[in-house]
Amino acid sequence: MDNPTAESPSLGLYPAGSAGVPDPARPRRDIRGKLTLSRLPAMPPVLMQLLDLIQRDDLYLGDLAALIGRDVGLVSRTFSAATSAAFLGRNRPASLDQCLSLLGVNAVKTIVINESVMRVFNHFADIREVNLDDFWEHSLRCALIARELARRLDYPSPDEAYLGGLMHDVGRLAMLATDPEGYKRIFREHEDGESLCTVEHGVFALTHVEVGAWLVEKWGLDSFLGDSVLYHHEPLERLRSAPLLVRIVRLAECLANTRGQQPTALTPEALTLCDTAIGHEDELLDGVEAELQRLAEQFGIKLSTQKMTEAEAEPAAATKATAARDDQLAARVRDILLVNQALSGFPEANTHQLALQATVQAANLLFEVEASLCFEPTPGASERYRARLLGASPAAPLSVHSSRVAQLEFVAGSSAALLARSMQAGPQLVMGGGRGLEVLDEQLLRSLGGAGVLYLPLRSRSTCPTILVAPIASADQAAALGQKLPCLAYFGRMSAERLAQTSRLEAFPLASATNPAADDGRLNRLVHELNNPLAIIRNYVAILETENASKGSAQPELAIVREEIDRAAKLLKSARQQASPEADIPPSAPGQVDLNRTIGDLVSLIRKSMPQAGPVEIRLALADKVPTIVSDRDRLKQLLVNLIKNAMEAMPKGGSICVATAPWGLGEAGPSHVEIRVEDNGPGIPREVLARLYQQVASSKAGEHQGLGLAIVGQLVRELNGLINCRSGDDGTRFQVLLPMTRQTG
Repeated sequence: MDNPTAESPSLGLYPAGSAGVPDPARPRRDIRGKLTLSRLPAMPPVLMQLLDLIQRDDLYLGDLAALIGRDVGLVSRTFSAATSAAFLGRNRPASLDQCLSLLGVNAVKTIVINESVMRVFNHFADIREVNLDDFWEHSLRCALIARELARRLDYPSPDEAYLGGLMHDVGRLAMLATDPEGYKRIFREHEDGESLCTVEHGVFALTHVEVGAWLVEKWGLDSFLGDSVLYHHEPLERLRSAPLLVRIVRLAECLANTRGQQPTALTPEALTLCDTAIGHEDELLDGVEAELQRLAEQFGIKLSTQKMTEAEAEPAAATKATAARDDQLAARVRDILLVNQALSGFPEANTHQLALQATVQAANLLFEVEASLCFEPTPGASERYRARLLGASPAAPLSVHSSRVAQLEFVAGSSAALLARSMQAGPQLVMGGGRGLEVLDEQLLRSLGGAGVLYLPLRSRSTCPTILVAPIASADQAAALGQKLPCLAYFGRMSAERLAQTSRLEAFPLASATNPAADDGRLNRLVHELNNPLAIIRNYVAILETENASKGSAQPELAIVREEIDRAAKLLKSARQQASPEADIPPSAPGQVDLNRTIGDLVSLIRKSMPQAGPVEIRLALADKVPTIVSDRDRLKQLLVNLIKNAMEAMPKGGSICVATAPWGLGEAGPSHVEIRVEDNGPGIPREVLARLYQQVASSKAGEHQGLGLAIVGQLVRELNGLINCRSGDDGTRFQVLLPMTRQTG
């Protein structure tokens, strides 16, 4: 192999076992320098669903992970962003969930929109004639098989095996994106791994397994994931002593290549590659095919195992289908760009009325509709919505019936009118001439005149909806607007955010970046954190007073109480340091921390001092050999108190909490991290909270809880250079925290 270029020095380090002999008559194409700049194309159906998902009010990172995890290009982009230099000083995420938690919702939204724009406007048009459906199908089939194999073999991270299966052919996609002209024919005509590597090496002096492994290794994961990509075409006998992840992905690739055939067609060496017979291979593959069929229907992809007509099987038909999906994506991206441009073209308004007027003008420019009136919540009764005229209206009937129209109203949740339903269902088109409409809808049609009416809700997470009402002049206009309903919905959400921002400025004109003294977020956080140790001290001192009065003896927990008093004193001291913006919680000096002992002492204290949380059982599952770590003990205790206290408050009628520890990961000298798990069997975290898990939210719990606990958890984990992952459902919630064995500095 040629010497690697300066742009990609690691590309020459991977020997390809089946690279073959290059053809001296064919000139080589050097693409190594371009690989660092190439962008992997994402599938338009996945991007379109992501564009819809990121606009939802109840956006949840778990839903994003489920969709992003279906696409090789998006997984690669997400890992690249989460492990980039911008996040130096933190531990590298080991899973897609951790990547998304580290990046945050806003960054993920940016990635989705950017990838959509690049798909539409970049050079991906050059590969339209290449049908990527087969590539997607094979990658996802291999990923699903690898995950199921990992579960049957008790591999500790089935998600990592899924990622290995999904990414095993990422090098093919990268080479296609880098040099579509030189690679298109190779991509289409060679499916057999050995022959494909032979041709690739002859043309590029590189193979897709080398390129794929190089891309994965750039993420810097403490994993054999890159090796699973590098060796997925190796002869089976070479892999007998390879790591289990490498063998799982290799076997998954073998099973995926059966493509509906019986797995018994594979050699016994393949079926026993993982040192044991998997058993029930037919059942495994049947389950995978059922899941794959469901996903194909979700994304509108036709599987290769489905029967196709001759016309559908023609390459031209596949090219046309790909172009149609690209056109749909282009339309959605165009809508987003147009809405953002239209709304940003108006100056920032300092009153709600001016902001609403700008929104009406933007709707007119984008959709050629004239909103004549709106429905807004009545002051003091947010569920009752009443009509309000929007200035001079072009609709003549309103000038005659203005006082009557202004009396129209409905109550949210109790009205069946399409106007009320639009608050949840999105923009509605109501045409006259039919029967069965609610009286309120008929009254609006009659008052506005014209052929119909458009209801356009301006709704966001943080505001009660305002509904714009605009007349529709003709059936042709209604048909044109019907094609733009997704764009109208996006316009409504973005406009609502602008209205919410204006309302906040009206209510709190001094609370801005130019007047930090008016921002009480810092004070709220301090008060919240003071409540935790002070509550412990207050309750436990009462217990001590009672016990000491009867026994006359000291208790060993007094030392722990003194530590909590010391921590409270530090917090009080920080409250006086107003000049320092980072003085919220002063750091203690990092030192050796016996994690099991710290957790045991803290849980012992909490068990006795928080009876008000209900009959909650706190169990410990501490691993026997958890190495001592170097960390900030005070911050670590704050983190644990918040997680445990939050779980207790979520179960006022009782429940169970388990706090567990374990070594985690592999490093040169043993485990790279320690794992702390706090699990409960409560009702789970609401989706609206999961969507902004580590941000301050309005608490739904009873009492004086401020919704600050999880926001503080997120910051504490970052300050400890750790990673956090949350899984929550009807059967409970699990927080997993990974802390490095030694404190890292940025």
